[in-house]
Amino acid sequence: DLGAGFVRVFPGADPEQSRQSADAIAARRLGTAAEYAADLGVRILLETHDSHRTGADAIRVLGLVGHRHVGSLWDVMHTWLGGEQPSESYAALSPYLGYVQVKDIASADDTTPLPLGTGVLPLAECVEVLSRHGWDGWLCWEYEKRWYEAAAPLDGLLDAGREHLSRLLNESA
Repeated sequence: DLGAGFVRVFPGADPEQSRQSADAIAARRLGTAAEYAADLGVRILLETHDSHRTGADAIRVLGLVGHRHVGSLWDVMHTWLGGEQPSESYAALSPYLGYVQVKDIASADDTTPLPLGTGVLPLAECVEVLSRHGWDGWLCWEYEKRWYEAAAPLDGLLDAGREHLSRLLNESA
């Protein structure tokens, strides 16, 4: 009804499950949902998150699904927290990539949202990797103020965030 081209989902595996079992369950569920998504012209994107934080983790599931209406959403923070370099994340996710979610944080121990470009996430490197490979999809800024009371209000950050992303895109072009 909204006309959205993508719907994001989280892997959310049970920590008690083996990796192989979690991957198989996620792939089965995504494969089933993909049939409905195809009928609606929607692509389901598995976000690098939770139990499948890195690109290498996500492709274990995506490779099992093998449906064109299932892809990946690269959450830059989670792949970084998982110890993956942007070039590794892109290499793993690129065949499936729907869009890239950016944000910035103070540290691995403090994931409170910060204005783009003021934290530790390798945003410039991510944009450079995407540009080098000619990727021209969406960069979506996720700002989770709702879960972080101390985070600055988003409305005061929007112009600077857009300018920062534009600068990164122009430098990489």
